Amino acid sequence: MRPWWERQCVRQRRGGASIRAAVATALLLATACAPDRAGAQWSGEVSATSDERWRGRSLSAGRPAATLSLGYDDRSGLYVDGAATVAALRSGPDLVAFGVDAGYARRLKGGLVLDLGLTRREFRGAGSGASGAGYTELYLGASARSLAARLLYSPDYLQRDVHTLYGTLDGVVRPLQGWRLLGHAGLMTVLRQRPWGGMTGTQFDYSLGVARQIGKVDARLAWSGGGPGKDFYGDRVRSRQAITLSASIGF
Repeated sequence: MRPWWERQCVRQRRGGASIRAAVATALLLATACAPDRAGAQWSGEVSATSDERWRGRSLSAGRPAATLSLGYDDRSGLYVDGAATVAALRSGPDLVAFGVDAGYARRLKGGLVLDLGLTRREFRGAGSGASGAGYTELYLGASARSLAARLLYSPDYLQRDVHTLYGTLDGVVRPLQGWRLLGHAGLMTVLRQRPWGGMTGTQFDYSLGVARQIGKVDARLAWSGGGPGKDFYGDRVRSRQAITLSASIGF
């Protein structure tokens, strides 16, 4: 998926039994939105990547994955997004992540966009050290053409009663037509947790990438990582740094 600040609309566009669950997520989103087509807009994206990354960790145990994203924007600024990711795990294709965002975006004079919303994410599968977990976040963001910042608060980050604050800064530079240089930095701090929570007090993640628009396909090469600590694929310890190749098509 493209970063949220690169969308041409004024807000973020999001991302066997497992496949049925992914389809059900998309259908639930479509039913809930029920748009007035004269005053609203649907959008979608299909993407594939060599490794599905999330905040400096792998959700797909270092293996290829595909994501279906659907979004609905109302003329008032309200929006809803949903995404589901299926990975090619060693045991076969499986749903590893899905989520929904809902919020309100407003464009101010000068092109600045303010964004307020709520997100819910659920994780499954072998990667990330977050299997079988999820979180809810309330976010506030501001973006311009080339720079975006967000502040996100969660009361249940991967565990019950783990309160976190996560800040992100993202940038894009367009040196040539069709080309983009991308950068991301994120810093999370644990505000409060139970004595046995075990969550590291401060964590960070980052990524640098180059993207190229080739017809309808957006191709991207990125290097990402995070810390402190290692990643876990099942019981195996892996580095949190990775180079990934991805491609997406919007519709």
